[in-house]
Amino acid sequence: MLRGKDKFETVENCSILFIAVGAAMLTSGIGLTVLSPKGVSAVLAMLGSLISFLSTVVLIFTWLAKEFLGE
Repeated sequence: MLRGKDKFETVENCSILFIAVGAAMLTSGIGLTVLSPKGVSAVLAMLGSLISFLSTVVLIFTWLAKEFLGE
């Protein structure tokens, strides 16, 4: 499912999956802050945003490597 035709596409697919997972964690963490602004909800939101950010950085560097190292 996540396998691409080369290693760049596989990394792209995994990165996009982690962006979606991070966004879901961020959304659920923000939604849970309605109940309590402290604790698990805040950690969930921060962790989700960190995962989304790092996955986006990996995706950008993958695109750069794919462009410069060639296909």
